[in-house]
Amino acid sequence: MSLPEQWWSTHRSYVSEILSLLAAAPERKVAHWRDKAFSGGDLIRSVTEAFLALRDRGVGKGDVVAVLAAPNSPEMLTARYATHLLGGAVCYLRTTNPGTRATVLPLDHQIQILRETGTVTVFADAEGAERAAELADASGIPVTRVRDVQDRPDGADAPDVPQVEAWEPDALAFIGYTSGSTGRPKGIRLSGRAWEATLQAWMGLGRQADCASILVSTPLSHGVAPMVDGCLALGGALYLHETFDAEKFAQAVAAEKDISWTFMATNHVFQLLDHLLEQGVPESDAVAAAGMTSLKRIVYGGSPAAPARIAQAFRLFGPVLWQGYAASEAGRITTLTPPEHGDPELAGTVGRPFPEVEVVVCNSESGEQLPAGEIGEVRVRSPQMMDAYNGLPELTAQVIRDGWYFTGDIGFVDERGYLTLLGRVAHVIKVGGVKVHPIVLEAEILSHPGVRHAAVYGVRDEDGSDHIHAAIECDPAENVDVADIRTRITEALSPIHVPEKIAVFDALPMNSNGKPDKALLRAQSV
Repeated sequence: MSLPEQWWSTHRSYVSEILSLLAAAPERKVAHWRDKAFSGGDLIRSVTEAFLALRDRGVGKGDVVAVLAAPNSPEMLTARYATHLLGGAVCYLRTTNPGTRATVLPLDHQIQILRETGTVTVFADAEGAERAAELADASGIPVTRVRDVQDRPDGADAPDVPQVEAWEPDALAFIGYTSGSTGRPKGIRLSGRAWEATLQAWMGLGRQADCASILVSTPLSHGVAPMVDGCLALGGALYLHETFDAEKFAQAVAAEKDISWTFMATNHVFQLLDHLLEQGVPESDAVAAAGMTSLKRIVYGGSPAAPARIAQAFRLFGPVLWQGYAASEAGRITTLTPPEHGDPELAGTVGRPFPEVEVVVCNSESGEQLPAGEIGEVRVRSPQMMDAYNGLPELTAQVIRDGWYFTGDIGFVDERGYLTLLGRVAHVIKVGGVKVHPIVLEAEILSHPGVRHAAVYGVRDEDGSDHIHAAIECDPAENVDVADIRTRITEALSPIHVPEKIAVFDALPMNSNGKPDKALLRAQSV
């Protein structure tokens, strides 16, 4: 098999580094998806064909390409690489993050994204072709198609291609949409510089733990994408699952032996934990018995975790758990490292700042930076920060000021630099003149033996008054007494903090990012 000369070498970006590494060993299997393995040469051919098809469509510097591909398929990566080689930016049309429960976004939502981003073409694989045609009819935006990577004959040569655009780090590289759970869905505009800063941080984490191959089951259209790029840049391989399934996850790790890290929602960690314990093996032997000792880093985050459950996961997996606090607008913010998971005093924190990230807590009214221990709004300065919200300059100006991102999260930093979150400014529930932070109440409920998941949310009545509601999921083997939970809340916090209603679920509804679906719970409570 012959490969083209390294026509991407002058790009001098993360894409050129990854492609050069793949070209150095083109027969090496670097991606696994739907029971098929793809070599470095396969991915290079996929990038090449996408590059040519997009170039022929007229895509160039500054253009936005919308990608509509099967979940976590190699095309989700190679279409982005090709677009970046052309000097363009990408957005994804399949789902938003994290609130939507739909497998595919509604047509009108996708059209809205196309129009707001100024998309010039929709890049579609075979599974996205029908929807792409609907989008073209409705919006007038043309579709670009190439052969899917799995349909290319083995040994097929990639055609020669011309010079690519020089990489401009400050140019737009990505527009990612939020879920709209706090209002209108917002497009997050990221530069190439911000993307590469996140990638480099992940590579640093991978080097520290000697990690290479990664198993991914969260969407490649969102936060895990730079981590995947970092894995390829470290010489690792990708194992791509369309969704998280604990049994399939465990089987893949046991079968492949080289999977050393992963990224998952907090809820996924607990599902994996339950799966291992269901095998009837003692905690101390569960991971070894399942053949999962190759895992060196389990990166997780997204929602509060019951301390008892995290302690249990620490006992099973050992010092491999890595918690992350992040925001779409600012990337990775803080981290609680694997050794720190063994310190009970740190269980309620989200760790210390990620590499090259500054975190301060300020008075939300005066803007004054607060000393250790005092509660205020969390603000972040980071090379991973967004440039702006797409088409929303006034909102951008509200959240980015003097180079700092105003997260809207409430918390405090202790004397050692560890950040504790207490909730969001917008989510505070005001009851009887008292501000109740849902995350504080959730932490108290989660400390109750037998409670696996908890969600606290406000429900506003016709008079505009807030009422505290909670939903919990319990361990079936435990006899959890709701009255006891109410008593403990009264003693630990105050009578005002006690929810008017505590609903008990066999399985708490979760959104696509593994977080309790508070929007759905709130709607059911009205």
